[in-house]
Amino acid sequence: MTTISLRKFRTLATTYGAYAGSMFSRGLELVGKLGLYMFGARALGLHDSGYFFLCLTWIGLISTVARGGFDKAVLRHMAAELAVGRGQEARKALLAGSAIVVAGGTLATLITIGLAEPLAVYLFHDPEVAHALRLSAYAILPQTLCIFVGYALVGFHRGAAGQLVQNGIWPVLTLGALFAGANTLDSLLYALAASLLAATLIGLVMVVMDRHRFLVTPSPDAPADALPALWRTAMPLSVVEVVQIFLNSLPVLLLAVFGQPSAVGAFSVANRISMLIWVVANSIGTVAAPSFAARHRQGQWDELRALNRRVRLAVALFGTPVVAAMVFFPKSILNLVAPGFEVAAPALMVMGLGQLVNCLLPCQDFMLSMTGYGSVHRWLNIAQLVVCSALCASLIPFFGMMGAAIATAVFIAQGAIGTTLAVRHLMPKAW
Repeated sequence: MTTISLRKFRTLATTYGAYAGSMFSRGLELVGKLGLYMFGARALGLHDSGYFFLCLTWIGLISTVARGGFDKAVLRHMAAELAVGRGQEARKALLAGSAIVVAGGTLATLITIGLAEPLAVYLFHDPEVAHALRLSAYAILPQTLCIFVGYALVGFHRGAAGQLVQNGIWPVLTLGALFAGANTLDSLLYALAASLLAATLIGLVMVVMDRHRFLVTPSPDAPADALPALWRTAMPLSVVEVVQIFLNSLPVLLLAVFGQPSAVGAFSVANRISMLIWVVANSIGTVAAPSFAARHRQGQWDELRALNRRVRLAVALFGTPVVAAMVFFPKSILNLVAPGFEVAAPALMVMGLGQLVNCLLPCQDFMLSMTGYGSVHRWLNIAQLVVCSALCASLIPFFGMMGAAIATAVFIAQGAIGTTLAVRHLMPKAW
C-alpha cells in the first residue's frame, strides 16, 4: 500500500470511526427517546400524552429562542480559532456565549410561567394546558444549557461526547424515571427537568477537563483576518435556529388548536419517528461541523470537498433503510408504540417521503453555517417558514393530521434542496 493510499485509508477510518461514535450516541438517544415516547404514551394515554408532547414542543421552541444562535456561533468560533492556534479567542467566545445563554434561559423560564394561563385560554382554548406549561418551565433552563454545553464539546472536536450530552443522557434517565414510577404527567415533567440538569452537569465536567486545549498559540501561517464578532455570527444563526424549531413545532401547535389532544399525541409520535432521519443527518453533520469550519478557515478546499462527500454518503447509507421502513411498514411501526397510534400511519408515510429528500441531500445547512454563510441559510429558512405557514393554515383546519404531515414533508424537502443549491452556487469547490 502506497503512502498516499495509506494516508487516505487512515483518514477514512478516522472519519467513519467518528461517525460511528456519534451514531452510538444517537443510538442511545434512539433507545431512550423511542422508549420514552412509547412507554410514556402507554402510561399517560392518548389524552395526557398530547399534553406531554405539547410541552416537549414548547420547551424545544422557547429554549431555542433563549440560545439565540450563540450555541452554534460558539461552535464555529471555537473550532475555527483552535484550528489556527488562537486559543484565547476561542476561550473568550465560550465564556461570552455562556453568559448570554444563561441569561436567555432564565428569561425564557420566567416568560413561560407568566404566559402559561393566557396561552392555555386564548391560544389552545384548554385551561388544563396552563398547569402543564408551568411544569414544563422547570426544564427550559436545563435544556438550554444542555444544548449549549454539547456544542462547546463539539467545538473541541468531541462530537460523540457533545451529542451524548445533548441527546443521549437525558432521554435514558427520563425513561428510567418512568420505569421507576414517574408515570403521571406531572412526575414525568419533573423527571425530564432533573434529567436535563444531570446531563448538563456531566457536560460541564467534560468541558472543564478539556480546558487545556485553550493553551495553544497562533501558528506561523495563521490567517491574518479575524473572525466576525460572536454576536454577528450568532444573529443569522439565531434566526435559523428559531425558524427551524418553529417549523418543527408549527404543525403540532396548529393541530393542538384545531384538533383533539389524541390527534396531537398520535401525530407527535409519528412525527418524532420520521425525525429519525434528521437524527442521523444531524448526528453526522454535528461531527463534521467543526471540521467544516476548520478546513474553510485554513483554505483547504480539496479536503473540504472530500469531507462533504463523505458526509453525504454516510447519511445516505445510514438513513435510507430507515426511510424504507417508514414508507412500507408505517402501521407496524406505530403499533409498537401502543394500540390506537396506527391512525397516524398515512401521516408517517408522507413524512417519510419528505425525509427521503433530506437523506439524499443532507448536512448542507451545516456547511453554510460553519463557513460564514449563515445569512444565506437564514433567508432559506425564512422561505421554508412562509411555505410551511401557508400550508399549515390552509390544510390543517380541513385535513387535520394529514394536512400537518403534508406541510411537514414539504418544508423538509424544501430545506434540503435549498441548502444544496446554495452550497453548489456559493462554494462549488466544496461540493
